[in-house]
Parts: sequence; structure tokens; C-alpha cells
Amino acid sequence: MYRITYEAYSKFANGINRCSNFPEIGKVVEKHLKYILNFHVIKLLIEKDNKLMEYSLCGNDIWFKQKNVEDLNEDELNLAKTGIPIRTSNIPKDIANGKLDLSKLKNPHLWSWLFNKDDHKMIVSLVADEERVFTSKDIEILKLAADCFDAKFKELNLKREIAKKNRILQGALTTIQQQNDEINKINKNQKEIIQKRTEEIVKKNEKLLKISVLNAHNVKEPLSRIQGIIELFDLMDDESCRQELLPRLKSSVKEMDEIVREVIGVASRELIELKAKNK
Repeated sequence: MYRITYEAYSKFANGINRCSNFPEIGKVVEKHLKYILNFHVIKLLIEKDNKLMEYSLCGNDIWFKQKNVEDLNEDELNLAKTGIPIRTSNIPKDIANGKLDLSKLKNPHLWSWLFNKDDHKMIVSLVADEERVFTSKDIEILKLAADCFDAKFKELNLKREIAKKNRILQGALTTIQQQNDEINKINKNQKEIIQKRTEEIVKKNEKLLKISVLNAHNVKEPLSRIQGIIELFDLMDDESCRQELLPRLKSSVKEMDEIVREVIGVASRELIELKAKNK
């Protein structure tokens, strides 16, 4: 009998180990658990971080759902507080979510145990009767099945946490990449702006240089004539100065005035253009 039971448990454990999600676990439980334990309904409650997950099997029906602590029945609350196993004939009517008619069972009893794990608690409850007999001798195999389920729960929960952190990391990497792209775009725009302004400055400098060269050349000629005329004043009498030198001096001064006005006009236009571009 024990050999048959442990062979059935081995199939159950191997099936659980191959599962990658809770629906797959449900199928394994539905297929194999009935060969190692007698029950009408079995329920596992896992409490972690004040959150409850319920996994129940009744006949061919299996369901998973989240619950709150206040949803626990009185026996489950007492068991969670005291840790004392329960065997009672007072079975909650909603033990199987309406999937089991307790009135048709022969002397049914509810069995419940609390298993304290490293970072969570597990409550295992089952209903058996005279047709599907569960005794204290079956507790050992029940604990093995609970440990097997708990190990898979830890594995799946760890994978879920890793997947969650990976999603967070991926989101962070995406954000960083977007920020880097934005920074590169800004840097590129700044380089283009700097290059454009540098080209404008070079052009302005070239214009200023041309203006300077032009001014130096244009101003030099009338200025030289004025300087020469002034030197002649000391060599000629007043009458000669008035008749010959003053007209030439006036002409050179007028020419120089026109050149200066032209320079001022060009510089003013350049200044206005520069201010307009900087607005």
C-alpha cells in the first residue's frame, strides 16, 4: 500500500516540478492528488505579505482566486493565530464554493493544518468522510504534497518577481536610451547652431576686413593731399594760399567727408542686419 502511495506521489511530484504556471499545477493536482489522498475537497491558502491566494480542488473542478484576510472563516482565522490543527464536523457551507453538497456525505469532517514557511504561511484544509477516508496516518503524505506545492509556489513567485524587476529594468533602460537620444539630439543641434554662428561671424569679420581695407585705401589718398597742402602753407604767401591751396583743401576735405559718410553708412547697415538676426 505504501509503495503504491509513494509511486503515486512520485508521479505527482514530477508533474508539479514540470509545471511553469498555476493552471498547469491545477491539472497535475486534479490528475494525481486523488491517488495519494482521499478527500472530497482540498484547499490550500498561501499567505504572503498580507495577501492570500486560494487553490482549491473539488472533483474535477479546480479554481484559483485572491482573498483578503477578512474573507477567512472562523476556523481558518483561529488556525492562523494558534497553529493548532483542526478536525471538526462543523464544516463551512462555502468550503467548496457551492460545488459540494455536504448533506450527501457520510459523517464528513474538516481537517486543517498550518505550515509556517520561511517567508509565508500555508493553510491546508480538506473534507473527507466515511467513503473517502482520511486519517492521521495520511498526514505524512499530505505534508509531502504540501511541501512539493510550496516549493513550486516559491519557484513561480521568484520567477514572477524576477520578471517584474526585469520589466522595471527594461523600462529604466528604455528611459535612459530615450534621454541619451534626446541629449545627442540637443548636442547635435547645438553643434549646428555653433557652426552656423561661427560661419556668420567669419562672414562678418570678412566684411569688416574689407571695409577696413577699403577705408584705409580710400581715406589715405585725400588725407595725404590734405597733409601736403598744409605743408605748402608755410612755403606760399597768403594770396597764393587763398587762390590755389584753399580750393584744393576744400575739395580734399569734401572727398574725405564723403568717404567717412560712406563708411558710417556701411557700418550702420551691418549693425542693423546683425541686430535683426539676433532677435
